Amino acid sequence: MRHFSTAATRSVALGTLVLLTAAQPAQAQTAPKKYKIALILGTTTDNFYTSMQCGAVEAARRLGDVELTVQGAPRWDATLQTPVVNAVTASGAQAIAIAVNDGRALFAPLKAAHDKGIKIIGVDTRLSDSSFVVSNISSDNRALGAEAARTLAKLMGEKGTALIPPITPGITTVADRIQGFIDEMRANHKNIKIAYKGASEDASAFSAAFAANPDITGMFLIANNEALVAAGAIRQLPAERRDKISVVSFDAAPALVAALKSNQIQAIVAQKPAQMGALAVETARKALMGQAVAKSIPTGGVGLTRMNIGQPAFAQYVYKSSCK
Repeated sequence: MRHFSTAATRSVALGTLVLLTAAQPAQAQTAPKKYKIALILGTTTDNFYTSMQCGAVEAARRLGDVELTVQGAPRWDATLQTPVVNAVTASGAQAIAIAVNDGRALFAPLKAAHDKGIKIIGVDTRLSDSSFVVSNISSDNRALGAEAARTLAKLMGEKGTALIPPITPGITTVADRIQGFIDEMRANHKNIKIAYKGASEDASAFSAAFAANPDITGMFLIANNEALVAAGAIRQLPAERRDKISVVSFDAAPALVAALKSNQIQAIVAQKPAQMGALAVETARKALMGQAVAKSIPTGGVGLTRMNIGQPAFAQYVYKSSCK
């Protein structure tokens, strides 16, 4: 996700260094080789990326020969992420795994890192030009967007108007999930009208959208923050209208899961950020070892509802607030 949300989480301090090394024999003459890998999060204030960090830390600990740094900016902003990339490039990192805030704005600093011999791995989001990127690791966002459309269409009784909020430009994965949703609706659910304005800097004008579209009976929400804002806006509607709106959201932040349990949201498409983080470390290490890696590594998603969220097999996909 994803992600430009600001849901409250435990922040990961900028520049935090996580050293994960195997114990050294007392008589060792030379230290074993360490692979210096940096993970740059989309933001340090989103449960999605906290979960990604947890997966990366666990993978580095398990592998034993990885020195992992985890960094990021406190909000989704390419102007804040760029100096983080520049600092990591100058720090001696051998590989950078990054969830880019903007696929175009981060091209130049990451290309500069690549030109210095640093391996670049995209995780969650991707550059608009990934020709020099070793691998991109992310959800199959189009497929998950289509699954969200099928779920919402069923909840809506195959009729009515489905609202998609405007998105911030430059986030390729979000654009993909919306396109998958729209394609599925247009192809297979023709009695549902879609209200969508396209890319915009305004991602929270839900009250205006409700006023402009009085027949809204469904909403597809693309990330943590939008879903929480939408839930609040829906609560302000008259009861006779509020009760007719079904909501399907991406991302399983704890606050969204609470909204799911209270029936403010009817279904959640949970991604697998911990798996993304682990794969990022494993893929970077393989690349540094000279091993072949896939150019694209898709990760799956899981549908969460009030019926299954209490089962451990599904509850494990709720995003983490801290790595414990």
